[in-house]
Amino acid sequence: MKLLGNLSRLITEVAALDDVQKSIKQKNVITINYDGDEYGKGYRDVEPVCLGVSKAGNMVLRAWERQGASHSNRVEGNPIPGWRLFRLDKILTYLPQGDNFIEVRPNYNPNGDRSMTRVILNAVFDNTPNTDNVENIDNTENIE
Repeated sequence: MKLLGNLSRLITEVAALDDVQKSIKQKNVITINYDGDEYGKGYRDVEPVCLGVSKAGNMVLRAWERQGASHSNRVEGNPIPGWRLFRLDKILTYLPQGDNFIEVRPNYNPNGDRSMTRVILNAVFDNTPNTDNVENIDNTENIE
């Protein structure tokens, strides 16, 4: 019965806005199963830092991908860490790993993201200025 409960939790654990906002604020490392780009579906370990709306009107997450199934950036056949933009509706699972990140990654912009028309929440690090660019939203907003 415990296996059934765990399986049920995995199936229903999608990228809810509350969970995404919490992980950005608390700087939780997340494992996602992503199926949103031409490079393939797969699991990725990410550090979520910015939630917003893309130029196409989709809810998106800017995150530093530590490792995983990214096929777009590779060196000698291996995925390399780097910034990625994920559509929330293409994240199939969103599971906290239980550890946190504290390091500001290269090229982090505390003022937002050029790929977004609106920033809802941006991570604040100890050594970056607090830009107070947090917009409170709830799960009732229409997400396209």
